[in-house]
Amino acid sequence: MILTRSQKQRYKAAFLLSFPALVGLILFHYWPIFEMLRISFLDYKIFTGEFTWKGADNYVIAVQDPIFLKTLKTTVLFFFLKVPLQTILALGLALIMTRGGRGIGFIRTIILLPAVTAMVVASTVWGFMLHPDNGLVNSFLTTIGLASQPFLVSAQQALPSIAFITIWKQVGLNTLFFMAGLLTIPGVYYEAGKVDGANAWQAFRHVTLPLLKPTTAFVLITSTIAAFKVFVPVKVLTDGGPASATRVIVLYIFELAFQFNRLGYAATISVFVAIILIALSFFQLRTSRES
Repeated sequence: MILTRSQKQRYKAAFLLSFPALVGLILFHYWPIFEMLRISFLDYKIFTGEFTWKGADNYVIAVQDPIFLKTLKTTVLFFFLKVPLQTILALGLALIMTRGGRGIGFIRTIILLPAVTAMVVASTVWGFMLHPDNGLVNSFLTTIGLASQPFLVSAQQALPSIAFITIWKQVGLNTLFFMAGLLTIPGVYYEAGKVDGANAWQAFRHVTLPLLKPTTAFVLITSTIAAFKVFVPVKVLTDGGPASATRVIVLYIFELAFQFNRLGYAATISVFVAIILIALSFFQLRTSRES
C-alpha cells in the first residue's frame, strides 16, 4: 500500500501527538511490570540495593509459604464478602436512580459522594465511628436497646467491617457504570415485552440482565481487582489484626518489601497475585461471552 504525502503527514502528526502518552505508558505501566518480573528472581535488599540471583527459588518458597497461603485465603474471603453484595447493591441502586422521580438528584449525590472521598479519609472517619467504646455506631445500637459490637477489634467482625467500608466507598462508582449500561438499552425492547404480556420481573430477567452482561462483566472484573488490591483501609484501621484476621495479600507484600527488606520475594508474591487476577478476569469475560 502506497501512502500519499497527505496521508504520511497525518500519520506523522498522529504519532507525534500520541508519543508523550506512549512514553508515559511504557515508563509507568510496562516497565514496572518487567522490573517486577526481573526482581522476582532475585534476593533484593531494598534499603541497600544489594541483590543476588535466586532463580526460581522464590517461587518454590512461595508455594510452600504458610503465611502467603493464609493471606491469600483471607483475601479470597474478603472478595466473597465484598464483590457479590456490592454488585447486587449497585445494580439495584442503578435501577432506582434511572427511573427518576422527586428527590432523585439528592439521592444520586448521596450515593456518589463516597466515591470522590479519599480512602484514607473515609477509613479514618469509619474507624472513629466503629470504635467499640465511644463510636457513633455503638452509641446508636445501645440507644435502640441492642448490645454494642467490637467491630474492628474482633477477629470475626474485623474483615466484614472493612468489606462494609469498601462497599460504602465504591458502590457509587459501580452504580454509575450500571446506570450508563441501563441508559443504552433501547426502550423498544421493553415495549415489545409489554405487548407480549411480560411483567416487570420478566422484563428485568429477559431484557435488562442479558443486555447488561458487558457492563456486569466490567463491574465484576474491576471489583475483583479492587478486592485483591485492598490495602489502605486494612493498614489504617487494623494493620492486619486482630490475630492476623485482616492480613490480606497486599499488606503481606508491603511487609515483605518495606519491613522485612525482602523486595525480591515480595515481587514474587506480586507475580502470583497478577496471575490470579488475569485468570479470574479471563474466566469472567469468557463466561459473559458464552452466556
